[in-house]
Amino acid sequence: MIWRKSILKGKTQGYLSAVSVLLLFVSIYLGSVSLFSVGVLIGISLLLSSKYLNISSESIHYHNEKRTYRMFAEDEEKWQLKVTNKSRFPVIHTNVHFQMNSVVTIDKIKPTAEWKGFNEYTLPLVFQPNETKTLQIPVKGQKRGVAKLSKFELQFSDVFNFEQVKLLNDRLVKTEFIVYPSLLPVEGVDQIVRFNQGERPSQASLYEDQSLIVGTRDYEPGDSFQRIHWKASARKDTFQTKIFEKTINQNWTILLNVQPNRQLAAKYGEIELSERQISYAAYLCQFATQHNIPFDMYVNIKTKGRIPYLHLEKGEGKQQLIKGLELLSRLNLNSVKIPMHRLLSLYESWKSNATTVIIIGDTSTDEEVYERWRKKGTDVYTLNIGEAHASLAGLERRRETS
Repeated sequence: MIWRKSILKGKTQGYLSAVSVLLLFVSIYLGSVSLFSVGVLIGISLLLSSKYLNISSESIHYHNEKRTYRMFAEDEEKWQLKVTNKSRFPVIHTNVHFQMNSVVTIDKIKPTAEWKGFNEYTLPLVFQPNETKTLQIPVKGQKRGVAKLSKFELQFSDVFNFEQVKLLNDRLVKTEFIVYPSLLPVEGVDQIVRFNQGERPSQASLYEDQSLIVGTRDYEPGDSFQRIHWKASARKDTFQTKIFEKTINQNWTILLNVQPNRQLAAKYGEIELSERQISYAAYLCQFATQHNIPFDMYVNIKTKGRIPYLHLEKGEGKQQLIKGLELLSRLNLNSVKIPMHRLLSLYESWKSNATTVIIIGDTSTDEEVYERWRKKGTDVYTLNIGEAHASLAGLERRRETS
C-alpha cells in the first residue's frame, strides 16, 4: 500500500529542544559538567525518540487484501484486519483510524465521530518485534447498501508522546461490505409459475427438444415420418422412432421502475417506498432461485457502457441470486434515472423470450407496451403495494378491476 507521511511535532518537543541547547551554552559558560550532562541527555533522548518513531512508521505494513463481506441487515461478519510489524523493535502507541459508511457498524466499539452517512473508528494496537496481528473485528449490517473504507490511517507516537506520525492511505482500500436488502414477501408469486417449451429437462413436460435425442423405440402407428431414426432402423432391421428430451421453459424478467408513483410516494414517503420495492425485488429473486427459474432484471438507472441502464443478464442458481442481491444492494437511488419507455424500447429490441414479466413500480406511463406483450402471450404481472404487504396481479385482471 502507498502511504503519504505526515509528521506532527508537539510544542513540548520544541521546548525541550530549546532547553537542551540553552543548557549546553550555559554549562559551557559556567563550566558546569552537570548542566552539560543534562542538556546532552535531553538532546539524545529527543534524537532517539525521533529515530524510533521513524523506524516504527516504516516497519508497519497493512495487508490490503481484496475481500468482500456479504450480509443482511442485523447479520454480523468478522472483518479480518491484518497488520504486520517488520522491525526488530516493539511498536507501541499505534492507532488504526478509519471511516466507514454507516450501512454497517463495528459491533461493541463506539465511533469516535459520527455524521450523516459515516462513522469514524480508532483501534489502538501494540506490536511485539516481527509480529503479525490479525484482528477479528465484528461488523454488523444496518441497512441496504455498500460500505467501503473511505479513510484509512495509521497513527504513531514516540515513547514520550512528543511527536506523531500519520501514514495516510492514497490508494483504494480493497475491503468492502455489502448489505443485502431485506426480503419482503410478495403474495401470489407461487401462482405465476408457468411451463412452456424450452430448455430445462422434465419428465412431466408435454414438450420435447428435438435437438436432444436421448434414445429410440420401436415404431408405432401414428408416429411422424420425420421422427424415424434411419441409422438405428438400418442397424436393427426395423423402424425405430427417435425419443427426444422432454423439456420446459420458465423464465422471468423483473422490471424495477425507480421513478416513484406520486400518490404512493405521498402516502408512504419516497425513500420508504423505493426501499420496499427493492426488498420485494430481492424476494422475487430468491423465489425464482428456490424454484429453479432463470431470471434477468432491469432497472431504469443510467449507467455507462453498451447497455445504458442497470441490468442483470439472464441466469439461474445461487450465483445468479448473489448477483441479483448485489445489484440491488449497490443500487443508488440518487443516481440519474432514465424514462421507463426508453428502457422498454431497448428491451423489446432484444426480443426476449421471457414467459413472465413482473413490473415493480409505476406502470401508468407505459400500459400500452405491457398490453402489447400480454396479447403476444407473455404473462405480465404488476406489484400492488399495500400498507403492510404487497401482491402480484395479472395485467388483464388489474385493468378490468381498475
